[in-house]
Amino acid sequence: MILERVLITALLIAAGSGAYFLFKQAHIRRLRPEKERAGRPRLLYFRSDYCGPCVTQERFLEELPEPLRQRVEIEKIDVEQEVETASRYGVFTLPTTLLLDEEGSIRHVNYGLADAGKLARQVEGLL
Repeated sequence: MILERVLITALLIAAGSGAYFLFKQAHIRRLRPEKERAGRPRLLYFRSDYCGPCVTQERFLEELPEPLRQRVEIEKIDVEQEVETASRYGVFTLPTTLLLDEEGSIRHVNYGLADAGKLARQVEGLL
């Protein structure tokens, strides 16, 4: 009886993780590369004044090492004022960070909080 519950729980966790991975990949494929501002890696940070975790995410962005911050353009986007931009990128949760390479293709999507270490590793992977 307990073994069955453990197996069912493990299957549900695996199914949920798989669904999340597939959704994230489909989301990235759906977004077209943004060519108008190509040339330098960009980190798009979607936020709102009414989002509590966005304050923490902003602090994580400020904790990025200065050499990385100088090599990547960090753009803070208020989803309430720039609805069209948020819609174009399919932002559905806050905070969301997107890391675009030099050509404007999306390389990483972070839904929710992404700490400074994770963001630094993602940026370093592009440079």
